[in-house]
Amino acid sequence: MSTDLSRIRHNPLLDYAGLNLKQGAVLLDADANELVALIDRRLRALASDTLGPATVSATTPQAFKISAVAGGLQIEKGRLYVDGLLAENHGAPSALNAKRLFDPLLAEAQFADPLSYAQQPYWPQPAALPTAGRHLVYLDVWQRELTHLQQPDLVESALGVETSSRQQTAWQVRVLANEAANSSCATPDADLPGWAAVIAPSSGRLSSGSYEVAPSDNPCELPPTGGYRGLENQLYRVEIHDPGQLGTATFKWSRENASVATGVASIVSASVLELDSLGRDEVLRFNSGDWVEITDDWRELNQQPGEMRRITVDDATRRISFSPALPAALLPAVLPDSTQARARHLRVRRWDQKGKVFRTDASGTPVQLQDLDAAASSGLISVPASTVTLMLEHGITVNFSVSDPAGRGFKSGDFWVIAARTADASVEILDRAPPRGVHHHYARLGIWDVAAGSVSDCRHPWPPEGGGGDCMCTACVTPESHASGRLTIQMAVDRVQSQGGTVCLHEGDYVLLDAVRIAGANSLRIHGQGPASRLITPGGAFLIEASAAIAIEGLSVLSLGRDAAIAVRTALGLRLADLLLAVLGNSDFRSPAIALSGLVGAAEISHNLILASTGIQALEPRVKEAPEALICAGLRICDNMMSCAEAGLQLRGAVVHLLDSRISGNQVMACHEVGLAAGGYAAPGAALRISDNQLGLHGSGIRCATDGAFISQNKLQCSRDGERVLNGAGIELGLGLDKTGSDQAHILSNQISGFAEAGILITAPVSSLLIKLNLIDHCGNGIVMRDAASAQSLVIENNQISAIDSLSGGRDTDPERLLLGIGLQRSDQVTVAGNSLRGIGLRAGQDKQLVAGIHAFDVAHPRLLHNLLSDIGPQDEVASGFGGAVLGLALRAPLEQAEVLGNHVERDLQSSEAPSRLNVLALLITGLTQAPGLAGQAAVGAQRAVKLDERRSLVMQAGRAFIRQARKLIAGDALAAEGVCASVLGNTLSARGRSPAVYIQAEGELLFSDNRCELRANPGEVVVQLDSPIVLLSANRVRGGEVSIQVQDKNAQVTALGNITTRSIQAPLKAEMQPLNLIA
Repeated sequence: MSTDLSRIRHNPLLDYAGLNLKQGAVLLDADANELVALIDRRLRALASDTLGPATVSATTPQAFKISAVAGGLQIEKGRLYVDGLLAENHGAPSALNAKRLFDPLLAEAQFADPLSYAQQPYWPQPAALPTAGRHLVYLDVWQRELTHLQQPDLVESALGVETSSRQQTAWQVRVLANEAANSSCATPDADLPGWAAVIAPSSGRLSSGSYEVAPSDNPCELPPTGGYRGLENQLYRVEIHDPGQLGTATFKWSRENASVATGVASIVSASVLELDSLGRDEVLRFNSGDWVEITDDWRELNQQPGEMRRITVDDATRRISFSPALPAALLPAVLPDSTQARARHLRVRRWDQKGKVFRTDASGTPVQLQDLDAAASSGLISVPASTVTLMLEHGITVNFSVSDPAGRGFKSGDFWVIAARTADASVEILDRAPPRGVHHHYARLGIWDVAAGSVSDCRHPWPPEGGGGDCMCTACVTPESHASGRLTIQMAVDRVQSQGGTVCLHEGDYVLLDAVRIAGANSLRIHGQGPASRLITPGGAFLIEASAAIAIEGLSVLSLGRDAAIAVRTALGLRLADLLLAVLGNSDFRSPAIALSGLVGAAEISHNLILASTGIQALEPRVKEAPEALICAGLRICDNMMSCAEAGLQLRGAVVHLLDSRISGNQVMACHEVGLAAGGYAAPGAALRISDNQLGLHGSGIRCATDGAFISQNKLQCSRDGERVLNGAGIELGLGLDKTGSDQAHILSNQISGFAEAGILITAPVSSLLIKLNLIDHCGNGIVMRDAASAQSLVIENNQISAIDSLSGGRDTDPERLLLGIGLQRSDQVTVAGNSLRGIGLRAGQDKQLVAGIHAFDVAHPRLLHNLLSDIGPQDEVASGFGGAVLGLALRAPLEQAEVLGNHVERDLQSSEAPSRLNVLALLITGLTQAPGLAGQAAVGAQRAVKLDERRSLVMQAGRAFIRQARKLIAGDALAAEGVCASVLGNTLSARGRSPAVYIQAEGELLFSDNRCELRANPGEVVVQLDSPIVLLSANRVRGGEVSIQVQDKNAQVTALGNITTRSIQAPLKAEMQPLNLIA
């Protein structure tokens, strides 16, 4: 309610600091009220400048903290400053002595218990709470003017009249109806659904005017024309009734500042009220035909205007009647009634608009706009367009406008006052003035998750933690401030994240119900005191979204694994370092320690100790809100120690790699699935470096499925975990998002031991691959290509491969049943040089069909150079049950040009003459000869090749089939296939078995020179068996067997020169060549 004032003088633009009274001068109400306004403004400015826009005092750190309780919300007691206004919750009123406390600080009474949402003192009928979703809980604070009509004890009983009114600070805890599904305390105002509209101030403006006239020295003489023409000094009040924009809002006005009001003694009926008084005199009273506003506390505190009615007055009974009847919300259940009227302070306030409403016109003749005396009139005047100037009365004009056409417009309760004086016919000039009131101020209290029954804390404590000691910490959080809610980690982050800074955590335990959300932050660092700063949470500790330059360092997280301990959803410039992350998952919750998604650029994850089922993982498939892809640029995962039940690193799925990413210096332990896995797609020019890692595992070591991979200097050791079956490869190049495979890869200088499937396994196409300087031992295979693996250019050099044998739990689905030191397939140019292979298949059993040192199938241009192979095949043939073939070097068709130079192959490192029942060949080269049926085929296990015609072969392998087309050689005008050409030079080839030591089939031509060949413990077999139409034999030394060298093609063109053999050479030699070879 408003008070009978002479005028309101306070103008902040004049910077008045105080009020000085003159001796013997008249003291006006306007002077005293201006002093109150000066002091109020000073205190509010001081509070807001010092404390900030919304701050909780350290004296009452729980003030307005919101908790979810059964049936609603609970509001803790205490003081909170909002834009300098003091909102105070004194607690839940109680008549019990135990609940009535004394506050020694302010020497006043207070109550012990917090308030419930329904007990709010300034909202007797609060809105219903939502039953689902996430919603913002906020505080609405404003000042209201109280008279004796709302507060009857303002009347001094000794005088019987009201002497003054009061300004009261009212507050309400409200819940924003709009869903805040992905919002947090740090969400900007514009991004929180519905919030910007709530806090937007009124954009309504008002200008006043009148005719200008010269003042008169005689106060009893009115100016003859122009200006204010009223007979009394007045304070006009213009107040918005219905909110809205220009053209839709409505207003009312009063010449007495709307102070002519009275209480309702009784509600006689819905259309008849009995008043306490009809007025103090003939002017300040209610008369028939007046427009009045009927309201009560409930209506006012629901921030709704009253009901406008035109009244008829019965002086004898002090009753007013009107039509239409009042709505049910203002009426009691039973009529007549006086109890509700007194309890809710039902009151009637007079407004002075009536009759016709005119606007000014350039012609000088007023133009009528409305007639408030019309039967259908509501008694309210429509706010016209800004081009229209309205006439109130006695020469006073008003003009409405808005500061922002897209703004909120006029709010219900907006009011302006205009002083009018008779002495000089003056009207107080307002020039597009904002409303004097009522101004609401807002503060976020928390985000309420109805389903989870939790409320985050958005309040800001005072004094601010940290800072002041040095420049290291912008905000400093302690376990006590976090637990009390005075300054939580989330509050500190919200305070710092917009402008940047450091949040420091003292040592101790911090319990988190929800992850600390870092959204839209820039240059934020969270720093703890090492493992002594412990964050304990059922799910995530940190959620980073769309942020830049973020660092989390030096703390520990203990999580139950419902969500990733740290989830990153788009961050540029990220550092996660010196952390202890322990995620105690179970069969239901197996979230990773760190989850990456969105765009993650220039990120460093280093020097952390991670204990989890999965250490670092791409994407969060169980979280709908998380991005469904990961783009990582310049990622660094370095020097971490990870003990993980499933995987240390899992970057697979929809992952794109940009620039140079490095995974180095990590120690990974106890993984049963894989140690380090990096897949996806590498953009052109990108590189992935996996180096200097130490992996002690129970499963696969490193899986890489991207282009541009450098895998170097890693130590990989696989061991059995109890009775678990061993499986997996040490290093595997697989297929990622690019189904055509990768262009380039390096595998260099790794130490690999104990992997059941292979030391190095290639299962996908690769254009150029270099494998060098690796040490591989005690694995199921050495270096092998399988499945869809193929290569255009492959180099395998200077590797040491030893103790390759069947390990329990190896790949049971291997249809080829091969045990290989080096296994090659589907390649164009392959160089295998300088490798040392020892102990290949020494314990091979009946589950294997073939043991080979170096084996190539469907390799067009193989080059085997200076390799050393020894101890190939089972030593105890009877005990092993092995019945397959043993090959030292094997090149199987289809192939085109083979070079075998300077290799040393010995089945037995220690010479043995024990007979062998196995087919053992030191060198096997097979081609394809076209023949009916299956005669033109080469087959081992599931590997099979069939010659279709002179240029094409059908290759079948493990469920895959494709056509291999031989290169064409121009011969005259015809096209002809060159066939298989082989050069076997300078090799040492020793075997012990029931097969020839060397078997070569070359459909083109064969050069076999400078070789030393020996077949032990089988005097009845051919040592070297050759099948080619053109054979060049020179300078070979052949020992053992019944026949030293045999050329199977009786029509072959053979030259034999300088060979020394222990037995004969069976070949279609010309007579003159016989003396050129020796038997010795």
